[in-house]
Amino acid sequence: MKSSISQLLRLMSVVRILKNANTALDADAIFDRLEKDCAVRGINYPASREARIRLLQRDINTISEVMYIDIRNIRNCGYIIKSFDNDPPVDYDKLFADFDLLTAVQPDAKVNEYLYPDHHRGKGSSNLFPLLMAAKNREKISFRYRFVRNGGKEVYYVANPYFLKENQQRWYLVAETDGKTRIFELDRITDLEFIGETFKRNPEISEAGMFDNSYGIWNAPEIPVEEIELRYSPLDGEFLKEVPLHHSQRILADNNEEFRIKVNLRITNDFVMALLSRANSLEVIRPLHLRERIKDVCSRCAERNR
Repeated sequence: MKSSISQLLRLMSVVRILKNANTALDADAIFDRLEKDCAVRGINYPASREARIRLLQRDINTISEVMYIDIRNIRNCGYIIKSFDNDPPVDYDKLFADFDLLTAVQPDAKVNEYLYPDHHRGKGSSNLFPLLMAAKNREKISFRYRFVRNGGKEVYYVANPYFLKENQQRWYLVAETDGKTRIFELDRITDLEFIGETFKRNPEISEAGMFDNSYGIWNAPEIPVEEIELRYSPLDGEFLKEVPLHHSQRILADNNEEFRIKVNLRITNDFVMALLSRANSLEVIRPLHLRERIKDVCSRCAERNR
């Protein structure tokens, strides 16, 4: 495995070992767990204790610089994660899972015979890192954007990039342009350029709260938030308990006859498509206009497939 990937995996292992520990760990306890972790991942790990101590200290310094995680060696106790710098800048549990999967499917990981992830990657992924750096450094960008619903029409934008959001295997850019907040799918961005200017961030534009009342990536404040009541079969209910339809989901009934919930959000096309994925047992109780919308879609589908 390449040394850079090996180093990153080792750094993540150190953080994960300390993060999952219920108490401080002495160096030997860390070495023991790291040795096992490295062996599983095919990473070389020094044999001598002196080399391991030097490597751990370098790793702790790198973790502090790169991940903003403060690891302290408390006398007579051991190593412990003291704090994150303010809020954790990254969801590390998700990052660990994603990176485990990525490295597992490398040709020399010796597990790709047994693991078959979805290999879909959007064409716009090449823009992911440049846009991330632009958002971090508050650099204005320009690009062309293709609108699928308008016959592939391309529009030129100058924008202030704020953050990137993933939804259903696609990455999106949330940016401010012409005084408005817009969302752009990375697959449709071309001719991306840094225009050599910085911008002042608008504190009202943040991920926190922007999508609370929406399903997926579609933030449409002009659509009202509504209380929606839905009925499913008990079997579909089991799946919806494991993976709720929306964070606002509340269970109203859960028995051998029905699984009934309510959610509060905007009724967008994304949400309607999500409902149709379980149309086999779905019954919309309210609002009536959503019930009619689902009925119309299903009727047209049945007509086409007669």
